Amino acid sequence: MNIKVTNVLLIVVSIFLACSDNVVENDKNPCPPIDIVAQPPYNNPIWYPSGKFIGFNYTPLDSITYPYGKNCIGVQHFNYDSTGFWLVNTDGTNMRRIFPYQLFLATWSPDGKWIAFVNSARIYKMPFIVEEERFDTTQIEQLAFEGKNFFPAYSPDGKWIAFDSNKDHASGGYRIWKMEINGLNKSLILDGRMPIWTKDSKSLFYVGLYSEIFKVNLNNPSNIIQVTHLNETNNYQTDNRNPKLSFASSQIAFWSNSNLWSIDTTGANLKQITTRGVDGDFGLPFSWSPDDEKIVYTQYSTSNWNYDNGVLWIINTSTGSEFQLTFNTVKNVRR
Repeated sequence: MNIKVTNVLLIVVSIFLACSDNVVENDKNPCPPIDIVAQPPYNNPIWYPSGKFIGFNYTPLDSITYPYGKNCIGVQHFNYDSTGFWLVNTDGTNMRRIFPYQLFLATWSPDGKWIAFVNSARIYKMPFIVEEERFDTTQIEQLAFEGKNFFPAYSPDGKWIAFDSNKDHASGGYRIWKMEINGLNKSLILDGRMPIWTKDSKSLFYVGLYSEIFKVNLNNPSNIIQVTHLNETNNYQTDNRNPKLSFASSQIAFWSNSNLWSIDTTGANLKQITTRGVDGDFGLPFSWSPDDEKIVYTQYSTSNWNYDNGVLWIINTSTGSEFQLTFNTVKNVRR
């Protein structure tokens, strides 16, 4: 009889220990299977042509709560009353909001007197009065009307805007167009996305087949040169986006697989610039400084639910030294 009782107790204890192990294991991974990503409070940094300041979109992050625990996804609480387009000095001082709306895929004109941007897949431009640090909203001009239009880019001579659009494409694919800065004389160039101009305003770099970067001569569109060769063994090994040419036209920086890389315009000297992770989904990820020495970028990871995520950093492309430009705090902010 005692032997039977002992056996029963051993079975009960074994079951309890097994259940306890399951509880411990579940405690290690209690996160619900919810597929959402953190949103960067800052995005689309663009260096002003004079180098005086940097513009960007910003929605202040008030707090983050963690209903499922600190190791799981969080809930971001934003101050949408203060959202908009902001400026900051290049040393990180004097953050100020100058427009109560965010400007998607915004880019300055070469003289800094206009800003082009996208709203509802249409391209617009708006005057910027630099002395007063404000936009003249009475003079907004719509430049693209048909199809879905993105990634406007001013030519260095200030005469043209290149962009990509699915206008007049039978299957909805995107092609590169150019137009005069008043929106007139639109002309189709070739298939591709995310165009940027060369310094002489005679050629474009762009993202083409299998997200490789190419160069096309506008005087002879059949003259196409492939710059990167990153996906030749596997067509989808790298996801390359947002090429940006340095002001001296010697280097192309671009976003690839969540970080920034650079390559000579000849296709030589490929090197990685950042290691922290860079936003590639919520706007333009980075911008060159006018002196070609630095890049401002949005440091970002989709799975980082902490306050250090989605902020702006500046990196020196030669030395690799960098510093954090903006923070998720409300100190020293004028609204």
